[in-house]
Amino acid sequence: MPQPQRRVLDRLKVVPLTLLLTLLLWMYADAHLTAIENNLSFRISVVVPPSDANDIVQIVSPSNGEFHVNIQGPRDQVQQIRDQADGRAIFTRDDRHNLAYVVRHIRGLKIGSKNYISSVRVLNDLPYFRQRHVTVLSATPARIQIALDQMVSISRPISFSALHHVSASITPAVAQVQLPKSLLTSIGGEDQLRVVAQPLSDLTTLPPRTRQTIQAQLLVRYPGAVNPQVNVSPATVLVTFTVPAEPSHKLKLGIVPVWIRGPSWLIDRYSISIRPETVPVTVAGSQPALQRLGRKMLIGDLAPVRDRVVAFLNITPSITTTDGWVEHHIRYELPTGVNLIDGPRTVLCKISYRPPSMPATAPATTPTTPSVGQ
Repeated sequence: MPQPQRRVLDRLKVVPLTLLLTLLLWMYADAHLTAIENNLSFRISVVVPPSDANDIVQIVSPSNGEFHVNIQGPRDQVQQIRDQADGRAIFTRDDRHNLAYVVRHIRGLKIGSKNYISSVRVLNDLPYFRQRHVTVLSATPARIQIALDQMVSISRPISFSALHHVSASITPAVAQVQLPKSLLTSIGGEDQLRVVAQPLSDLTTLPPRTRQTIQAQLLVRYPGAVNPQVNVSPATVLVTFTVPAEPSHKLKLGIVPVWIRGPSWLIDRYSISIRPETVPVTVAGSQPALQRLGRKMLIGDLAPVRDRVVAFLNITPSITTTDGWVEHHIRYELPTGVNLIDGPRTVLCKISYRPPSMPATAPATTPTTPSVGQ
């Protein structure tokens, strides 16, 4: 074969390889081309390192931790983020974890003052964006207001008011109440904290004029809305008293609501379903106390929470999603002088992540009313 023809054939042989390499290079370049997406909605949370466990950091503004951001980065990563923000792809557990901002310089924040941090700086520090090599160009709002608080421990005497005009010996007689310092200041100091021993047994079954020792659960009562960060130790105590001659009476309540209680930013982040949303309970107390309770329960939400019986399902930052319906413990709040005799201790609960664009539709929330207990 002549030399010129051989060179032509050799060139033709490398054409397919050249085309293949060109196609692969084009696909690689396309995936890594820079793309920009605007007005994506994200929610973040703020956490503190374990070494600062006594500090409480919370986003004041935006209150729900939601931002609208403009981002730039590799086209495939930007598209994936767009799909998640628009609800076409789910946020995995790792994604949610990587959308939490760890406050590393907590000592630079001031307690009780307005602390502001650049939103762009915070968002670009999140592993969610950093691991994707995506940059947040701008964010609305442009600044985050962060509140710093501290947990304090207060010693408070324990009272027993389940039976009117009955003195009791309580062991131990003093409880430790842990609560945010700002809450203690807002309610007017430690004198506004009352620790109440709520019986865990049916007092109506006790023989009159006998000396009895029962177990009781401790509740913390204070003015204002219920704060899930209030804790009391120990959880239970022993109460010794003489059963009065006047017998207690029982009252069956067919519809007691189960409310979700927890930080608003946490409830906004999860879709929480309860089954059932109301439970039947039986309570006991003096005839006048039960008559007052009956009247308050009839008018429902128009009555203050402190005058009604309400069950609470507590949601804390340790919340996790569930694959289906699971049992979750509930606690009851009762008016002074009224005791729980019988009622469910658990309800079924289903928890899932809420898409950023979906508003909170929890079956119930904790209202802001005076003097309800923790």
